[in-house]
Amino acid sequence: MRRGFLCVVATVVAALAVFTGAAWASGPAPPGKDVIDLNCEGIGPITVSVPPSESNNGVGQIVGQKGHGIGVSFTFTVTDVTTSTVLSSDSSAVGGGHAHPNQPTVTCSAVLFSAPASEVFGTDLPPGVAPTDTIEASIVVEVIPKL
Repeated sequence: MRRGFLCVVATVVAALAVFTGAAWASGPAPPGKDVIDLNCEGIGPITVSVPPSESNNGVGQIVGQKGHGIGVSFTFTVTDVTTSTVLSSDSSAVGGGHAHPNQPTVTCSAVLFSAPASEVFGTDLPPGVAPTDTIEASIVVEVIPKL
């Protein structure tokens, strides 16, 4: 289970980088970047490009248009969607929740991956999780948009 969870955490680190720094120039995603599809309230669906987690330096860009966002808070959840059971959830806020208090934010969300439990956890399944259960990792980010 630990190996699978570490893979989940690595994916989250890549996703969190989406809105933690300045953006690259607008345009298509550069080679070697991870691409994540987000849905942002009031903005709609956007695609962002971030460095892979092993080389992540906190920089991301919106693909195909000019702009970026500054993440204020993040909630990452791993759910067994077959049984509607939350297996893990973690939240964090930049500056202990006191960063950028006077700037408007939007909520962006994404499903980072969805896969059978056997692929996520191998044979070390969490209690109550069957190998064929579908595991979903999702993120909700409060973002200061810079479009």
